[in-house]
Amino acid sequence: MTTLNDKNWWSRFYDRIFSGGKRLDKGTSIEPFISQSTGTGTTIDAEKALKLSAVWACIRIRSQTIASLPLHLKGQDRQIALKHELYKIIHDSPNADMCSSEFWEAQIANLDLWGNSYSRINRIGSRVISLDILDPQYMRVKRNNNGEITYIYTKENADSGEYSEYDILHFRGFTLDGLTGLSPISYQAHCMGMQIDANNAASKAFRNNLKAGGFLKTGERILNTEQRKMMREALSEFGSPENAGKWMILEAGMEPANMSGAWINPQDAQLLESRYFGIEEICRAFGVPPQLIYSTDKSSSWASSAEQINQNFLTYSLNPTLKRIEQTISRKLLKPEDRDKYYPIFIVEGLLRADSAGRASFYTALLQNGVMTRNEVRALENLPPIDGADQLTVQLNLTSIDKIGKEENDI
Repeated sequence: MTTLNDKNWWSRFYDRIFSGGKRLDKGTSIEPFISQSTGTGTTIDAEKALKLSAVWACIRIRSQTIASLPLHLKGQDRQIALKHELYKIIHDSPNADMCSSEFWEAQIANLDLWGNSYSRINRIGSRVISLDILDPQYMRVKRNNNGEITYIYTKENADSGEYSEYDILHFRGFTLDGLTGLSPISYQAHCMGMQIDANNAASKAFRNNLKAGGFLKTGERILNTEQRKMMREALSEFGSPENAGKWMILEAGMEPANMSGAWINPQDAQLLESRYFGIEEICRAFGVPPQLIYSTDKSSSWASSAEQINQNFLTYSLNPTLKRIEQTISRKLLKPEDRDKYYPIFIVEGLLRADSAGRASFYTALLQNGVMTRNEVRALENLPPIDGADQLTVQLNLTSIDKIGKEENDI
């Protein structure tokens, strides 16, 4: 039996109201993530988390990298469907107020902060004409007993109201039920709260010039109120950073209780080192290699080259998000009769480019083995096609293993 005096009950109530939900079961609804309390009493929300440089850098590099990738709509012949009505919306401009890179940057940023990103789908008939971004912190998701999903937008503007699933483009982050995403800020609030607390403690230490509080002995003499006030003012002035390294005069038999205790000890100095560990914890939450946010501590050396770092970032962080976006666009924006004919795809070759020598070697291998034509290679290098370069070519001296050592007349 639980009562209102049960502190765990209040904690569960607070988390249920302000930290969103885990699963969207039939007959239930999920509130958006607003904030999450930590064990130290710090409350973490999206704005406060973004004030951490590591969180800012992780979300920025993921959102801007994905926004910089070309998003094409292709047909089954693998040609770009330039004439399709959806192509210009996802590739050029989803609405009249922003270009595609701004739109996708905002979508991924919302996805990484709240675990969900929403856009209103504007249609004329069955034709999609624009996409308008909605603020995820005001979106409540409800599922009826029959399984129908309704989106309730509570922000006080022209977009507020209830929407059916048909009218909302919903991208989900890491999910337990496939219907709603989990907010990384909510589930990593303790890690981020510790980082905020460490930053505050470090700021306080620097503000005190890395000096801790101490004691002064006055012997058997008892100071009066005025003398204590004057001594506190003198100690406050002496402890300011601009007076670092200066000597303080102790009068009337005063002496420090412990001189070594007046300075920060090695154990307390480890607090500064813990800030670097907190950066790696945040990078782990967002799947970003620490090197990509310029954290170059020795413990952060995972890959040995920039190419390997980019490959790991693409494979383990970006690819799952890109795949989910592609499939969601196909499911929500393409007409049922077009889903077998067209598919959206992000072009990621630009992220895989090595140095000039490595790229030239890669292209040479593809050309000499008949995998790509020269015009296809030129397209990857953003060069115009040329006449006579659309044929697949192979080396003339290539042959099968069973023919090695035989004379030409015997073959």
